[in-house]
Amino acid sequence: MQKGLTILFLALAVLSCPAQDAPLPSWNSAAQTVWWTKNPSPDQWPQAVTDLTAQLATSYQQNGASVFSNPDFQGWLEHLEWIRLGLQCPEILSDANNLAAFVALGKDDAVSHLFVEKLNPRDVKKVALQNLLKLEEANAADLHEYAALGVAFCLVFDRPFPRNWPHPQVQQSAVPIGDLDVVPRFNFYVQSNRDHKLEQDPSQLTFEKLKFLVDSEVSLSELEYAQHNRISYSHFEDAFFSITYNESRATSGSFAFMWDQPTYLLKDIATNGGICVDQAYYATILGKGRGIPTIYFHGQGTGGGHAWFGYLSSSGKWELDCGRYESQNYPKGYALDPQTWEPIDDTILTNFFKNGDANPNFHPAENALGWAQLQDKKDLCKKALDDARTIMPELAESWIMEASFLENTNASDDDKKTFYQSWISQFQSFADMKVEGQRRLLAVLKKTNDPAADSLQQDIVLANRSSDIDVGISGSWDAINGKIQGGDWDGARLDYEKSIRDFGDQGGGTLFYDLVSPYIEACLKEGKIDQADRGIKFTEERMQIDGGSIVSSAFDTLKGKVGDLKRSEH
Repeated sequence: MQKGLTILFLALAVLSCPAQDAPLPSWNSAAQTVWWTKNPSPDQWPQAVTDLTAQLATSYQQNGASVFSNPDFQGWLEHLEWIRLGLQCPEILSDANNLAAFVALGKDDAVSHLFVEKLNPRDVKKVALQNLLKLEEANAADLHEYAALGVAFCLVFDRPFPRNWPHPQVQQSAVPIGDLDVVPRFNFYVQSNRDHKLEQDPSQLTFEKLKFLVDSEVSLSELEYAQHNRISYSHFEDAFFSITYNESRATSGSFAFMWDQPTYLLKDIATNGGICVDQAYYATILGKGRGIPTIYFHGQGTGGGHAWFGYLSSSGKWELDCGRYESQNYPKGYALDPQTWEPIDDTILTNFFKNGDANPNFHPAENALGWAQLQDKKDLCKKALDDARTIMPELAESWIMEASFLENTNASDDDKKTFYQSWISQFQSFADMKVEGQRRLLAVLKKTNDPAADSLQQDIVLANRSSDIDVGISGSWDAINGKIQGGDWDGARLDYEKSIRDFGDQGGGTLFYDLVSPYIEACLKEGKIDQADRGIKFTEERMQIDGGSIVSSAFDTLKGKVGDLKRSEH
């Protein structure tokens, strides 16, 4: 279950009662019917929540972590979470139709249990629940058959899309946004599947895949247009290259990077051609219309920004480098998680696709995390979190959640050090998570004035100079910025020049935007114009900057700013 980074507490404490000693019944349709017969109205649910929580607690105490692999425990745990969700949304259930739909969904665990399993604390619960109730009231049978599709729509459309969706290089007024009600969008995919217009059957895909299918705001007419395109699914990367690259836009200055036509329809892009952002957008929407989950990526290379796309192949494998040019050295690609609209990089996605819900330990570990959030005692919560890490140590979510627990409960610095050292050891082969653990450990070491802080800071940089350029550059900036904040400008200069030597021939846009520009701007802010001027000249001599690129233009602007201030001194 996608749970949050903070600890949720029950509205009602677990009370001593006869139900506490009652065995946990089997989870089946008969037991479910008995529960709803006994608790038909919301005023009875608080006590029922208390009783059921106590039964689950007893089962956990008697059987330990094995309960998280028990389908009976999981069934009742998700039932508990569904009822608690209803209690948290009384204004929604005050409507008789909504209440009837909520109860009907509670009796359909294919839908309601999946919904609470995938609900994220950053989701807008009330809006997501209202979306689900609308789908239930519109067509309960289709929602049951296409449960994961329905849940994906509910949890992607619970908040507005980013204001610059689909990307910043087109005016929103040109984008064919429309048909945003989840009911017709859900119906579109159901009917398209029944009409054999989709490459993938959405009833057979998981939520994790489907959220990358439903994450668009384009009108349904655009998705219908996409269905007439017959680029072979077995070579769907060709969708990117089917759009003629507009060389004139790419070489006529930064203003030309914006789409210059009044509308941004798929047929407009096909007719007029485009640059990488248009090619990537075209391919992603083409895929979504044809029932193929797709992901839009962007990254920084030696010549500046670039966009490409990924898609779920017919074999079930994600292809994430379609239209990505190796010669431009794009160390990392960034996308948006459609459920939260937060940035997520391709290494995180690759790791999840490898160690996510296909792993047999995934659901037991998520059950443990769900159970941890229901605990109102720190020791019980910590025990469940430890169980989650033991069940599936490669699941990043459990480490992040336990780190949040340690911070929120004011754990000792020694406990934090031990935990983050274990984190680093676990993720030796996963650079992003390893560095995240190192950074968290570094913060503790600095707080306690531990002499090991300096060597750890250097490890973060050295270990990633060649294996993960983005992480190496980020670690270098952390070290430089630390010296700036401490007033050690000579040390900052030496570290900066070393970083330019290390990454100047390969860092490109990442190096410029994440290190060069922040360093020069920091120098200027503190009036150290000579140091900024030296930094510009040092960089210009050693950093590969493609002429005519976005990075080249940005560097010239920064160089001009420093030059103007330098001249004003005389």
